[in-house]
Amino acid sequence: MTVSRDIPVGVVQDIEAQETDEVVLVFLRISHRQLPEDLRIVSDGADYVMDGATWRGFEFDIRLLSDTDAPPRTELTVQNVDVRIGEAILAIDGPARLDLDVVAASQFNLTVEPRVALGPSVERIYTARHLALVDVRGDVLQLTGTIRSWDYTQEAWPSMRATQDSFPGLYL
Repeated sequence: MTVSRDIPVGVVQDIEAQETDEVVLVFLRISHRQLPEDLRIVSDGADYVMDGATWRGFEFDIRLLSDTDAPPRTELTVQNVDVRIGEAILAIDGPARLDLDVVAASQFNLTVEPRVALGPSVERIYTARHLALVDVRGDVLQLTGTIRSWDYTQEAWPSMRATQDSFPGLYL
């Protein structure tokens, strides 16, 4: 059984297209108890201010999370041009938490530095929360890691998750 996500096909095609009418920005927030503060990066060369926080312009390669029967996952590749980010991510033990937002660049004033939102809030095209950044590897050129969500088909004892055994009605 494939669980459908409510992402219009046109939006997915725009986000993943080589060329598009609308420039989309991917905002990533990486947090971990060992980091002094959250790492906020955006897939552009310029810094942005969104929701009262500054997001550092930092180009990276990412695709939307998979949409199959398996737990959602994707790969993240970041050029290792800022040693501080690479050292911070490689030094943490265990998975880092990652939140992802995709926002149209047209919602920002692109003539100022840092870029600021044109309105009081921005509309997200795509959002994924509570992801885990795992299997991080790095060298002098780039950092790569796997982004995955919780596997809700696994029972975490003594906690309870929405597995087929516990909640069969969800799997009809």
